[in-house]
Order: sequence, then structure tokens, then C-alpha cells
Amino acid sequence: MANTRVPAIRLDSRTLPSTNRNVIILDAFDKLPLGGVLELPEESDPRALRNEFLQHRSGRFSWDARNMGSGRWTIRIERIDEHADVATFLAHCTPFANAKAATVRDLAAAASERSFRQGEPIYDEGEMWPYLAFVRAGKVIYTLLSPDGKTQSLGERLPLDPLNETGTFDGGGATTRAEALTDCTLVLLPTEAVLHASRNDAELAIGFLADASQARRRSIETIADLAFAHVLQRVAKFLLSYAAATTGMAKGLSGVENLSQAQIAQAAGTVRDMAARALLRLKNASAVELDRGRVRALDRERLEAYAHNVQAPPI
Repeated sequence: MANTRVPAIRLDSRTLPSTNRNVIILDAFDKLPLGGVLELPEESDPRALRNEFLQHRSGRFSWDARNMGSGRWTIRIERIDEHADVATFLAHCTPFANAKAATVRDLAAAASERSFRQGEPIYDEGEMWPYLAFVRAGKVIYTLLSPDGKTQSLGERLPLDPLNETGTFDGGGATTRAEALTDCTLVLLPTEAVLHASRNDAELAIGFLADASQARRRSIETIADLAFAHVLQRVAKFLLSYAAATTGMAKGLSGVENLSQAQIAQAAGTVRDMAARALLRLKNASAVELDRGRVRALDRERLEAYAHNVQAPPI
């Protein structure tokens, strides 16, 4: 029998006041019973909200954010047991939302867990890594290395996100390098077990197709940013994911204080000097506060203006 999605409580987050928007959302989440779902419509990438949940409700929620195009997002946040076994953990990963319970149990029986220290490589670009993995705790970063040694960040993978989907399903090498951005734990599923399960459970196969479609949308957005947005826009957009939904300058979400200018440059698809100039520009505009080059506080409204190119000529 499929793991049919439970009905959700809908909260129109677009109408909430910016002064305490995320406080209201967290409070609504806290009132859910175990297994309850909160559904939110959004008009922009909800990475900042997810980072806030990771900071304040780590391990207690599942996250399914769907970009429906034209600035429309639908987010489902389920309250889960942070001490759940591997089968229950997998059932909360988006490809398994409607998979047969027996499929999930069989894959959980074949799974193993492995921990990685911050900065430790998980696999390299082109490597024939024999697993599909899901992040159980911590953060992973995807990067590409150019022939002249430049590194381009392609984004983070957070709890419940998959790793190495392309290599798993097309039989080729990994498309990127994966590295532990923080100490992290992965659930590893052998490739052959995943392929066998997908052949025998159509809902699981459709779940992976839906996830792949969302990954394609993210890739197109990344390409569009690199092609059309200038550096200041890209830096501001990246930093928005660490800006709390409050009015005025506020302490950044957990992790932003550890970001070096080189890491911000990688995420924005530029070089360190250009990222440093963008950070200084944002500081002078009171969009961020810096301490020895590191971001300590952010003004979400001002950052959004720069990210949307409202008041920023190219640098």
C-alpha cells in the first residue's frame, strides 16, 4: 500500500507581516501533531525559511518545496520523529512519498549509514560512486573544478536531499564533486537496490522523475543567474538564504558567520576579489554588517532590493 500523503493545514505565508513572519510559521508547525503537515504557498525561493527550520527545528521536520514556475512555490513541511529508524527516514524523503511500504522497507534493509567530517570529500566529479545517498544530518556542497583550478559551487544539499541521482540512473560517473560542508551523516542506498526498486514500484520511479524535474529547474535558474545577473545581484541572492524574515538589520541564520569570502564567491559564481567588492557595497548600503570580512547581520528588505536589481548597477 502506498504511503499516501496526509491532508495539510494551509497557511498563506504571503500575507504574513515581515516583522514576525517566520515566528508565526514556526508556531503553526509546533501545533502540528506528529505526522501533521503544514502547506505554504510562496512567491520566491524558500531557502531562508528552510535554513531557519534547520536552525530551530533540526531533525523534527521533512521538507518538500516544489518550484511550479512563474514565481509559484508550494512547500509541505511535515512534523516527524527526529529519532526515527532508517525506513521512516526514507519514507519522508520526497521520492518515497507515494512508494509502497514494502519498497521502503526493502531499501532500508539494504541501506547503511556513514558520517563525514567537515571538508571531507564524499566523491569526486567523474567517480563511479556506487550509491544513491540521502543527507540525514548536516550539509553537503556540490562543486565543479575548472581546468585552471577555479571552483564553482552548484549549491548545498540539506537533510532529506539526495546525492548522486544522475550517476545512479544513467550509469555514468558523478556529475560534480560532493564535499561535507559541515559534519554530516548520509544514508547510502546501493545503486542496484535503487534500480531494482524503481523497476518494481511505479510510484517510486515517478517520485524520482519529479525530483529530477525539480533539479532541472534549479539548474536552469543557476544558469540564468550566471548568464544574466551581475555579481552584486548574485551575492545578495545567495545571502538572502541566511537572512531572517524580520524588519531591519538582524543576526544572520546559523552558518553565515562561518562563510569565507572565497566560499561566497564560489556560491555566486565569481572570484574572491569581486565578491569582496560586492560585500563592501552591501555593507555601505546597510544591507549587511561585516566583522573582519565575515557576514554577521543582514537586512532582508535591503538585500531583496539588490537581489532583484531594484537599486544596484553592476560592479
